[in-house]
Amino acid sequence: MAVAALIAGCSPKERYLYVEDAPHDTPMPITNNYDATIYPNDLLYIYVSSQQPESVKAFNEETNRLSGAKTNNRARLRNDPTAYKQGSRNINGYLVSQSGAIIFPILGRIEVAGKTRSELCRELEGKLIEGGYVTDPVVTVELMNFHVTVIGEVKYPHTILATGSRLTIFEALAQAGDITMYGLRTNVVVVRTGMDSQIVDTLDLTRKEIFNSPYYYLQQNDIVYVEPTEKRKKEAWRDEDWIHYITIGAHTVKTAYQTIYTISRMKYKTR
Repeated sequence: MAVAALIAGCSPKERYLYVEDAPHDTPMPITNNYDATIYPNDLLYIYVSSQQPESVKAFNEETNRLSGAKTNNRARLRNDPTAYKQGSRNINGYLVSQSGAIIFPILGRIEVAGKTRSELCRELEGKLIEGGYVTDPVVTVELMNFHVTVIGEVKYPHTILATGSRLTIFEALAQAGDITMYGLRTNVVVVRTGMDSQIVDTLDLTRKEIFNSPYYYLQQNDIVYVEPTEKRKKEAWRDEDWIHYITIGAHTVKTAYQTIYTISRMKYKTR
């Protein structure tokens, strides 16, 4: 216990504390407003409501068909977040094409990629009103495939299916069991897939600036990687690699011995 206390006392607390420099009991303005952006291959759940249910019935035929299986679909996606990409007939929704569009009842082809959920809601409501289909539409858009992957020095590395359309990096880490004592809170990498590129950035979770980072709110398909400390890397080498190297060394010695023995026997027979 004394040794453990000494080791803990020698470790800088900055390695373990989140947002250490954030002022206590003082409001902090957060300028990073978030609304999920839609990308190709996303799976959308779209529902249109109105004071006149009959006027929106045609637009909700697909949605009503989906709603009964929605809970089961979410459970299946939670176990296999890539299932929606496999073309399964049991996973329903409006699948955004590679070109970034969906086919919506009556309205036809709608370009959705690059728009936020609220922008798509307003666009669909406008089209329904302008076309004279519905006088008071209220459109709800939900991402059915909102998942992020957390790997590295966390307790439970896995893919998380968010129940809503907003997930902070702290919430994702909490669902992964939090960063272990061997993880660098000052060097958390986020890999984000955009429309036609991937962006890699590094976050420092010990500083208050994280709240206004564009990566504080995660997006679907984000990958969060917690880098291990140097101590952990060395321990991993001792725990795993040494067996490999000893095996190779033993095999090399054995091969050398057999070769030398064979050569010696040949020389003896020659004599």
